[in-house]
Amino acid sequence: MLNADEVNSALWRSKLSKTDIWYAGFGSNMWKSRFLCYIEGGQVIGMKKLCSGSVDRNPPKETRWKTFPHRLFFGRDFTQTWGPGGVAFLDPRSNSEDKAYMCLYKITLEQFNDVLLQENVPDHDMNSPLFDLNALDSILNEGSIPVEAVKRGWYHNVVYLGMEDDIPILTMTCPLSAMESFKSGEIPLCAPSKDYADTLVRGLVEGKQLSEEEATTYIQVASTKPL
Repeated sequence: MLNADEVNSALWRSKLSKTDIWYAGFGSNMWKSRFLCYIEGGQVIGMKKLCSGSVDRNPPKETRWKTFPHRLFFGRDFTQTWGPGGVAFLDPRSNSEDKAYMCLYKITLEQFNDVLLQENVPDHDMNSPLFDLNALDSILNEGSIPVEAVKRGWYHNVVYLGMEDDIPILTMTCPLSAMESFKSGEIPLCAPSKDYADTLVRGLVEGKQLSEEEATTYIQVASTKPL
């Protein structure tokens, strides 16, 4: 017999598994092998810890690439997953002068919830979804929604980037308040480690977006250009 929590979890998962979204990765998740750690579990070269994976371990239905008018930058100076060095963030605000490469994965809204969890906190009671159908409706108008349940995490701000084939494109990054802290120096800006940067390069090269040299330059510029 399932207990009440398990029933609740099964209900929302069943419901959200019927809705597809595009998850847009701008950092290490541009490399498909690394993103799949969030779906299937495991780790890739350079990672210091395993990902638990999603409840639904089916791979993305489709993968595409697009560029968006947002600023990529690198901040913080240590993570449990990558060790010392900065990690990628995306300015939630768009700016026509900026251009960020992003890999789009068509996954279910259920899977997106599991990715959102893994990007932010090591554990959380998933008896209810972090980002449900109401949130999906709201974000189309609001543009971004900070997810309070995982606000301890660095990537709890879900940002809407538009539609692709009438399916919403979502990413996750820092909230606007953190942008001010990055600018003031309260939160450090920091270049990525070689292991982490190499993961982004692999994604861009395997995705046939940039050559290795171009990808390295893209990351270098993003990590040195002032906010």
